[in-house]
Amino acid sequence: MNPLRPTSPLPIAGMLVFVVGVLGWLLLGFAGGSSGMTRLPDGRGSTVDYLRDRGGRLTVDEAAQLSADGWRRWSKESYIESEWYDEVVWLRVTLHNPDERPLRGVLENLDYFADHADAWIEEEGGWLHLISGESAAVDEKAFEGREVAWPVTVPARGTQVVHLRFKNVFGAFLQPGWWADEAAFHTARMRSGLAEGIYLGGMLALLGYTTLLWLRLRVADIGYYVLYLATVAAFMFLARAQLTGLGYAFGSPGVEMVLGMTMALSGVFLIQFARVFLELPQRFHMLDRWVLRPWTAVLLALALATLVTSLWWPTWTQWLRHATQATGVTHVGLLVLALVAWKAGVQQARFFVLSFGCLFAGSLPLVAVMLLEAPLRDVAMRGLMIGSALEMLLLSLALADRFVRTQRQLMEETEQRRMIEATYADELAEEVRERTHELLAANADKDRMLAVIGHDLRSPLTGLMRSADEASGEFARDVARTGRTLLLMIEDLVQWARLRAGTRLMAVHRASALTMSAVALHHALAEADEVELVVEVPEELRVETDLVLAQTLVRNLLANALKFARTRVVLSAKDDGTGGVRFTVFNDGPELPPAVATRLAAGEDGPLTATGGMGLRLCREICRALGMRLEAGSGSNGGTEFRFTLKNAGDGEGLNS
Repeated sequence: MNPLRPTSPLPIAGMLVFVVGVLGWLLLGFAGGSSGMTRLPDGRGSTVDYLRDRGGRLTVDEAAQLSADGWRRWSKESYIESEWYDEVVWLRVTLHNPDERPLRGVLENLDYFADHADAWIEEEGGWLHLISGESAAVDEKAFEGREVAWPVTVPARGTQVVHLRFKNVFGAFLQPGWWADEAAFHTARMRSGLAEGIYLGGMLALLGYTTLLWLRLRVADIGYYVLYLATVAAFMFLARAQLTGLGYAFGSPGVEMVLGMTMALSGVFLIQFARVFLELPQRFHMLDRWVLRPWTAVLLALALATLVTSLWWPTWTQWLRHATQATGVTHVGLLVLALVAWKAGVQQARFFVLSFGCLFAGSLPLVAVMLLEAPLRDVAMRGLMIGSALEMLLLSLALADRFVRTQRQLMEETEQRRMIEATYADELAEEVRERTHELLAANADKDRMLAVIGHDLRSPLTGLMRSADEASGEFARDVARTGRTLLLMIEDLVQWARLRAGTRLMAVHRASALTMSAVALHHALAEADEVELVVEVPEELRVETDLVLAQTLVRNLLANALKFARTRVVLSAKDDGTGGVRFTVFNDGPELPPAVATRLAAGEDGPLTATGGMGLRLCREICRALGMRLEAGSGSNGGTEFRFTLKNAGDGEGLNS
């Protein structure tokens, strides 16, 4: 068998180049293209004016009637951002069409996050009111999906004025864009949705694979990685407004709350994953105790604060920004620790270094956008998506490499154990044989001891019973009954020992020899209880059996019948015409309950006993040892009868009794 080898760096490098190329083309080329879209103002006559409405008191009619001094002309290429949490921002967009034909286009806000956005388009006789935004219901929106957009028609060689009103709990970011061709807008939206769907599908497939791996292995570092991957995937899903794209209204402060919590929790799970995977508690005990654990508590507190403040004070602060900064610090700190661990000999740390490098490279555009406020937030977010995908892929490879190393170590240990087992196989086999011989000897001694005990107790009890039978009075009868019961119990114990030892003495006997001792033993009991004991066993019948076991069987069945009989017990034997002699013990007592008969037929222990301790189980064991079945049921005129069949010995050749 070829040993498992760790993951080679050349295939990893080639795979990374391929993934970067595919994701770059998919997210930045195929989905990131904006051909057909013009940012406003466009320099061709289209203009954008804005005003800030603190408290959102203006109506569309009031905003439209404001003088030119009430509006501010906007000519920048960055975002228009609200300055207060309760501030509503109005845009007055004037679209100009120099062409000879009308334009059926789409006016879009290039930022997805706006709780509620209204558009009023001037028409003859009033306003056409259209709705969009994260909090708007699907059936109310101008376009289904995450895009904040409205269809607008601009007449040939004319203009069209659209008033836009934006409201967001945490402030609105406005950057209007104009799609002169509505079909180009829908094509771009389809390409973007397809690309991001492939990206999220890959993340989901990776999550499913690692989850199944954890369910199979139940290793701590894989479990923490699954949680980290799940929180990052959830963050990306919500950060790209995919929930709104699926038709669910989900706006502020819920979006920011979930994003902040998932971001903070991703840092928690990443720390726990790194602690186990890089063996930080063992290699850097003090650092783990005084830095990593307290920082984990900080991230958990940050997640809790995000939940509490979003529910009770939604406009107090933006915890998402703090969670993002804290998670960034976490990545930087773990990158330093991974470098130190790599230098200390932890080979799997190189995957951490490489994965964080890819994540940081993908995050640089987003950092630049946040610092410089450049109008490229969507492109920067796609770069972060590429970096996060590479990070997850490399961390998955790290787990795979760790798994391969563990498997190889287990294979080596298994081979060593096999060699040790082969070396000492003969000694172990000899020891097993000796122990087995000792156990067999001990079991034989136990059976012999039971037989000796039965023999030693039988004689004095027999004498006691004879003396009691000759006496008179109730005391004598009680002594006789008690002695008889003890004697039968000892007899049962002796026969049980014989059965366990597998001893059988098969011979031909008269059928009456099986019943005489039992009848003689129980005759006095039957008279004392005023029960008629009838014996119908022809002298000419011969059977082949073990006499002692068969007598014990009849004795137990007869004792049981006398115990439950009202007035009559019949012990009979007759030729069944098929080569057997059928013995029947009948009593006119209560009928045998069906449940007892069923348990007896199935070979289970029942509640009926003949002499107390052994009872029906001993009867069944005797029948099994003699190769026959014990049957039970109701008699033809009521009562209960037990039946068994022995082999008919014919003319009695070789008769012993």
